[in-house]
Amino acid sequence: MKLSTFINDNIGPIVAEWETFASTLLPAARTMTPVALRDHFHDILKRIATDIETLAAPGQAANEATIAQARCHDAAAAHGAVRHAAGFELHQVSAEFHALRDNVLRTWIAHDFAKDEQAFTQMLRFNDAVDKAMADSLARYAEEVERSRNMFLAILGHDLRTPLSAIIMTSQYLATPGISQDRLNEAAVRLGRSAEAMSAMIKDLLEFTRSRLGKGIPVLPAPCDLGKVCASALEQIREAHPARQFDLEVSGPMDGVADGERIGQVLWNLLNNAVQHGARNQPVDISAHGDADAITVRVRNHGPAISAESLQVIFNPMIHVGVDDDDSSMPPANLGLGLFIAREIVHAHHGEISAASLDTEGTVFTFTLPRSRK
Repeated sequence: MKLSTFINDNIGPIVAEWETFASTLLPAARTMTPVALRDHFHDILKRIATDIETLAAPGQAANEATIAQARCHDAAAAHGAVRHAAGFELHQVSAEFHALRDNVLRTWIAHDFAKDEQAFTQMLRFNDAVDKAMADSLARYAEEVERSRNMFLAILGHDLRTPLSAIIMTSQYLATPGISQDRLNEAAVRLGRSAEAMSAMIKDLLEFTRSRLGKGIPVLPAPCDLGKVCASALEQIREAHPARQFDLEVSGPMDGVADGERIGQVLWNLLNNAVQHGARNQPVDISAHGDADAITVRVRNHGPAISAESLQVIFNPMIHVGVDDDDSSMPPANLGLGLFIAREIVHAHHGEISAASLDTEGTVFTFTLPRSRK
């Protein structure tokens, strides 16, 4: 049996084994569904099989071979882009293709299909096709890394410039003679808010770096009332956005063992995200419910639905999901770390966090914390 025929006839089991291997590539694979893990596996294999066929067929039209190779390139490049967005490391993407090569050739040879004189040539063509697909995938991954780095620096510069400009202007204002005490008080408040904004950005960067180094975000669980944590977070977000409406509903026992300050950070990030992407004329809803084993908190905003593809990567760092505004030359208005940090804090509590979005229901972020530490 020709290798290309073997691939086409056994594409289901091959994809299943590829998915099994991809699920071991942690931590990125931990948050992905089986469908997301498979992404372009099927297309890449089909294109590789077609690529082998076009190389093997005597007199094959050059344009047909070019089309087959271009389709394989597109599928492999898309795979690299998705893997970057999902948080896979470069060496993990490379490992996927090495595992694919080993799986296909090992299974083909084990079935005694590689007996005829053309077997060696077919293996060479298969290896060449896999190498091309891996190169295309890694090249696209590298492009996405560079794009993300540039975007990250642009956002960082944009976000730091705003509070820094406020500090500079306020300090110049304070040098004006004859300022009343009320004006001095107002200026002091502006300075404090700008400094807090810069401090929060630096804190996010440090926690992102810590997570990337594998140390995770530290939490100090202690007995606390999560209902009060929700109320405190609501008060803070109301102070920051006095024109917006926020509704809180609490039910059931809310006593638990958690790091109240860190859970407040989770709520702030979710609420701030809801304000940014929700409809301005609709309220942001917070509901917290406690039962015998866990406490579940939901934050909902009303606005355009988030696509299923975006929901798969929404908790990954430096991901910006939402409706683009008219000024595409400006970077997004945040570092894209808030939801990532929220997920890391929830996971540090052995909890779960998820997102769902429908035009009719709005976007809902839900996190569940066990009532006590395991």
